[in-house]
Amino acid sequence: MNMQRRRFCKIALLATGAVGLTGLRISAENTPVQKTTSSRKYRVTVMRRECYEDLQSLYLDDPETGRCEAFATGETFDIAAGSKCPAGFCPMAFDSIIRCVTGPAGCSPVASGACTAITTCPDGSRPVIFKIEAL
Repeated sequence: MNMQRRRFCKIALLATGAVGLTGLRISAENTPVQKTTSSRKYRVTVMRRECYEDLQSLYLDDPETGRCEAFATGETFDIAAGSKCPAGFCPMAFDSIIRCVTGPAGCSPVASGACTAITTCPDGSRPVIFKIEAL
C-alpha cells in the first residue's frame, strides 16, 4: 500500500511539473543570455548538500537515496554567463545557476551588479546549495 502511495505521489508531482512548465524552456543549453552579462565570469562553490530523509522515505521509490552524489561540498567551478552545461554537470543544477547569473536586472543579485548570490538545485528531498560570485 505504501509503495503505491509513493508511486502515485511521484507521478502526480511529475504531471504537475509538466503542466506548470509547458511554456518554459527547461534545458540549461537553451537558457537565454542577456547581452550585458554574456562575457562575465563567475565562480560557483558548492556550499551544502542537504538530505531530507523524512521526505525521501515518504515520496521516493528508493528512500535510502541519501545526499546528491553529483557534487562535493567545497567543490568550485568557473563558468561564463553564456556557457552551456558542461558534460557531466547536473543539467537541473546548471539551469538554476545560469538563471541566477542571466536573470533580468533587479531580479538576480549577481546579474544586477552585486558580488554574491545563493541558489539551489530544484531537488526537494536532497538539494545542493550553491554560492555564485562574480569574478
